[in-house]
Amino acid sequence: MGTIEGWKKLISIVDSSSNGITFDCGVTREMGGDPVEVCRWFASRDRINHVHFRNVRVEKPYEKYAEVFLDEGQVDMFSVMKELVRNKYTRTVYPEHPRAIDYDREHPGFRATYPGGGGYAAFCYNVGFARAMQIAALA
Repeated sequence: MGTIEGWKKLISIVDSSSNGITFDCGVTREMGGDPVEVCRWFASRDRINHVHFRNVRVEKPYEKYAEVFLDEGQVDMFSVMKELVRNKYTRTVYPEHPRAIDYDREHPGFRATYPGGGGYAAFCYNVGFARAMQIAALA
């Protein structure tokens, strides 16, 4: 499952919409793939069962990358969202791995609850950002 071709092979084994993948925009880019094209391929076949909506900057596929805010990385997140809408995707979009933000850090007793150092405010930022893209894509 460490390649996009492996993902495609998986869904060819059993022809069912229940046999799908967790499509992760960041992992797709980390592996050197184009998240928009990969999203289009799997969504058009109804084989995305869950979306991890996150962004990255990749220096070397599989080896050197950094997770970043949704609007800072190499993934065209809005184009991914438009593909999901175009293909009538109705399942979960999880804007995961929020980055640490000052608002969270400034509160006494703050403890990062998500990979990326973010807390509740950072998670709210990601959810709001993703929802705004979804609303724009639906328009």
